[in-house]
Amino acid sequence: MFRYFTHATPPTFELKGITQNGTYARTTHAAVTADTAYKIASVKITLDGKEILNERVKARQFEAPFTIETLSLPDGPHTLDVEAVDASYHQNRTDLRCNIFIDNTPLRVAFLDPEYAVDQGKTAHLRIQSNKKLARAEMKIFASTYSFYAESDESTLYECFIPVSCEERPLEHMVTVDIQDVVGDKAQLTTKVQVKAFEFKKQHGFTVQQSKLNQEKELSMSMKILDEALAKWVKESPRKKGWSGPFEYPISVQRMSTPFGEIRMTAERGRYMHKGIDLINRPKCVVWAAQDGKVIIKDRFFLTGNTVVLDHGLGVFTLYAHLEEFADLEVGEMLKKGNPVGKLGMTGYATGYHLHWELRVNNMPVDPIEWTNKVY
Repeated sequence: MFRYFTHATPPTFELKGITQNGTYARTTHAAVTADTAYKIASVKITLDGKEILNERVKARQFEAPFTIETLSLPDGPHTLDVEAVDASYHQNRTDLRCNIFIDNTPLRVAFLDPEYAVDQGKTAHLRIQSNKKLARAEMKIFASTYSFYAESDESTLYECFIPVSCEERPLEHMVTVDIQDVVGDKAQLTTKVQVKAFEFKKQHGFTVQQSKLNQEKELSMSMKILDEALAKWVKESPRKKGWSGPFEYPISVQRMSTPFGEIRMTAERGRYMHKGIDLINRPKCVVWAAQDGKVIIKDRFFLTGNTVVLDHGLGVFTLYAHLEEFADLEVGEMLKKGNPVGKLGMTGYATGYHLHWELRVNNMPVDPIEWTNKVY
């Protein structure tokens, strides 16, 4: 009796099967559940002001199921109100309002282009138009899985950036995209991705003095550390686009000394492909961010010297190597396009002043010039 007259704590309960701002279709089964210190007398639920449950429970522990027949409701936003009153003298009450969305529109999706062709070392840009928001759209190619993401927050145009390795064999690939909307409806799309051969230039190499290599070993961390850091950061890259417009060259370019994908033969490294572009301007000139991005790496490594890496979202990184010195920036800092990242130098595996600039998609180096000529 004492508790009956003195209990003043509002009842607590949970909704199962319904979440705030959730989207639902067809017949939706849900329930109100409780495990409270004082028994609840009744639970009442209304949808858009219309009562769908009014149950006297008189229990501390219970589950009160209810059903929403969404096919009788128009698509769009609706309001679900839950009221719980306990069995004490004060009839303590808790109200919960849950905004939900109804979506019974059939899912329709289509590729913007019927098929795609891409050169070795370039980026395939696939786009899907949907009639509604998607929960998932994935495809497998080159032994990897790639996801489609909305072009912007409110867009139903979804895009996927697929990096094509310089060494990828020229071949036609049939790919299938598995798609699911937020209410669980599924669809599949199939298209062709043609990888075309590209003739990369050849260079007969150059030599970096042994004394410089010994110095770099003393001052720098191994490339394995950089590789591990990039693999880690690509998993943590935001799942939304952090850039707008084209990427810009990070310096005023006097000339390009080495194009992307050039095949080199050197005494120190043997045969390898140059996975960035080398840009020339006056020594120690300012190097700036090619796009808006977050600083994820700022350190010195054996081959790339003083190195800054920016994350632009969706696993798209730009890497700035051989810097003479760093700008006043820290890891975690957000930079705007045109903000300085450092000064042009020749640290690392370099024979003269230049900027080695890379662009990576899902940690695969691709030709950055393509990203300066197109708006992705």
